Amino acid sequence: MLYVILMTLFIGCNQVDVDSDTIIAKTVDVASDNFEKDIASYKVSEFWPSWSMPIGIPKSSSNLESVGDISYIPDNLSDYDLNTAWIPKNTTNWGIGESFEFIFNFPENTSYADAYQFYGICNLFNGYCKSLETWEANSRVKKLKVFYNDKFVCFVKLQDTWHLQYFDISKYFVNKVDKKYLDAKYEIVEGDRLRFEIIEVYKGSKYKDTAISEFLCEGAGN
Repeated sequence: MLYVILMTLFIGCNQVDVDSDTIIAKTVDVASDNFEKDIASYKVSEFWPSWSMPIGIPKSSSNLESVGDISYIPDNLSDYDLNTAWIPKNTTNWGIGESFEFIFNFPENTSYADAYQFYGICNLFNGYCKSLETWEANSRVKKLKVFYNDKFVCFVKLQDTWHLQYFDISKYFVNKVDKKYLDAKYEIVEGDRLRFEIIEVYKGSKYKDTAISEFLCEGAGN
């Protein structure tokens, strides 16, 4: 009887993961202005930076220590510079279990889904996109577990590519501006946190360091 009770509790605690959605990231379309043929072109592109913006104030569970003037801090996630990246300190396990998050800090008189603000779409460059050689040598994120104020939201599977990619988690959040998803479970307000935990990786050819060069959002239309 005790065994049955314990198993019931265990299944109940984990049911949210079993039944949840997994959002699949997509690479930007070849016909899009945001598409570039190589990493060097993405570095000087005027397009993807124009459509992307920081989600909020970046924080992380840890970061690899700086080497000279090269840092791996969470601020690198939203600096529009593919020569930099966030890398967690735990490299023995490829960073699995480490996380980064964004604290929402909307400009005055704005909120979720207002003009140029986060409305559920994330744009990112997976891996250390300093060069193709650096990208291949370092590990990349395969799957993320998403939390809103420490409450589980969904999983996101990223593509193993240096191309710009994006995913849409807007259906989980109430959007009063556009009158969409009004029955959603969560409503983003100032000071709330959106956290992403690494749970799977694409292993690099040389290093266990798992990197993300940019993690931004697509700004809502005016």
